Amino acid sequence: MLTLPLSAVGRSLTGISIVGPSNAEPTPRPPSPAMYQLDVVLKKGNNLAIRDRTGTSDPYVKFKIAGKEVFRSKTIHKNLNPVWDERASLHVETLRDPLYVKVFDYDFGLQDDFMGSAYLHLESLEHQRTLDVTLDLKDPQYPEHNLGSLELAVTLSPKDGDFRDAVRKLCDLSLRLHFLLIQRKYRFLSYTLPLYIIFYITPR
Repeated sequence: MLTLPLSAVGRSLTGISIVGPSNAEPTPRPPSPAMYQLDVVLKKGNNLAIRDRTGTSDPYVKFKIAGKEVFRSKTIHKNLNPVWDERASLHVETLRDPLYVKVFDYDFGLQDDFMGSAYLHLESLEHQRTLDVTLDLKDPQYPEHNLGSLELAVTLSPKDGDFRDAVRKLCDLSLRLHFLLIQRKYRFLSYTLPLYIIFYITPR
């Protein structure tokens, strides 16, 4: 199995599988509250695949999580070593879903050509630590072919603040409902108790 080397500040991470079929993407799921935030810097590409007759390509990059496209970079024309330096903040529901990266060659008026793909498994990332990542691009149908690489910087952070805000809002709502029920209960007693007293003391 092919593995993706990760180089981090002060150390290296290895053993992350990146190869997956480019057409066998996960089925998109309904949106759920995000539990993590993944900050990604798409730095540059190195020795990308040639897809144009002129001996070059017009590459752009797509990010997908759980079958849903979450980012698309700008297109850099006629460059096999493009520098993007683009930033994206992605909401992640579960770390079981990898970041799926695909590179395409832009063709005006035609179907864009596939230039390679890679997976980044989020479960292997440390929280709140920026890691420099090199993704080796492959074609799942021809895994022996080298299609170049992408350089990223990634930071995975739990969304604790959002979770605390959600809990606080839920507690506030519960407290308001509690007081509302008490208020309605006392209103009911204020109307029914006098009637009960009148009925009870009235001679029959």
